[in-house]
Amino acid sequence: MSDIRIRELRGITILLAILVVFVIGVVLHELSSVLLPFVIALLLAFIFKPAVLYLQRRRVPMVVSLLLVVALVGGILFLISLMIYSSAGAFIENLPKYQERLAGLNDRLASLVAWGAAKVGADPASIDIASIVQWSTVTSVATTTLGALVSMLSNGFLILLFLLFILGGAGELSRKVEHAFADRTAERIASIIRNIDVQVRQYLVTKTILSAVMGVFTAVVLAIFGVDFAVLWGLLAFLLNYIPNVGSLIATIFPALIAMLQFDSFATPLILLIILVVGHNVIGNVIEPKMMEFSLNLSSVLILVMLIFWGWLWGVWGMILAIPITSTIKIVCENVEPLRPIAVLMSGRVGAMGKNAPG
Repeated sequence: MSDIRIRELRGITILLAILVVFVIGVVLHELSSVLLPFVIALLLAFIFKPAVLYLQRRRVPMVVSLLLVVALVGGILFLISLMIYSSAGAFIENLPKYQERLAGLNDRLASLVAWGAAKVGADPASIDIASIVQWSTVTSVATTTLGALVSMLSNGFLILLFLLFILGGAGELSRKVEHAFADRTAERIASIIRNIDVQVRQYLVTKTILSAVMGVFTAVVLAIFGVDFAVLWGLLAFLLNYIPNVGSLIATIFPALIAMLQFDSFATPLILLIILVVGHNVIGNVIEPKMMEFSLNLSSVLILVMLIFWGWLWGVWGMILAIPITSTIKIVCENVEPLRPIAVLMSGRVGAMGKNAPG
């Protein structure tokens, strides 16, 4: 085959790959109302599947086991929805008060900037604080985020329905593989399925537990300082902890901004911010690596691209689910021999991957 023909085939392959990615993106975006609850249910199934299997080993009927686990998940979602609804309503009611405080804070900031400009010989009139610090953007982002959370939690019934069907097939795949393939092939495939199942669950359970610790820590600290809506900020910290680095940053900035509006002194918000930053870093950078049995070692560029991609597709929930989805894909690729080159490309440090990759 000539070099020209090879180059033509490569060009066609690249164009087809771009077309496939585009089509997949359009499908994911258009079917987000169905696919997003399904993905959430799938991730929840990884976490709660052991509970169903445990009840079955205790000779609890399958139907009863499913109903108990789904009822537990439904109760958790209901409590989260109730707390978000009540806190979001109170937050919106208090927006006018915060806007007044924002106007006063803006004036104080303008005076500070004018004093600094005069010290360096600049013209204070040439600096427009209103165009630099647009506080309306902060409240807009906050209300949009709360709206997205409330909207998705209102689809709780759909999530539970998907979860019921997914858990209903728990353990069936391995048995189907045993009957579909020869003994050696079936054993190898079943081993891969078990490895993927265990590793994905270990990651999701560990991340969820640490996110819950992060949320409780944030809520307790804010409650001690007397910051408004401490429970709401704790819930946001829990959800945003699934977004590496950026999520923790947002989870500390918003409560600190509310504290600045609530208290007359800047000392209290500053101390609060320092405590939150230190606590979040200890949980995320000290405790989490020790609890994880393996390092996912995701590329920082890949993390950024996935946050942008899934955020564009599914908004706030897409950003929250971006890294769990990407981590699950990488674990699958690491356990399937033909897909391991993809896992290498997804890694941050190739040398660290061989050492820390699950296997």
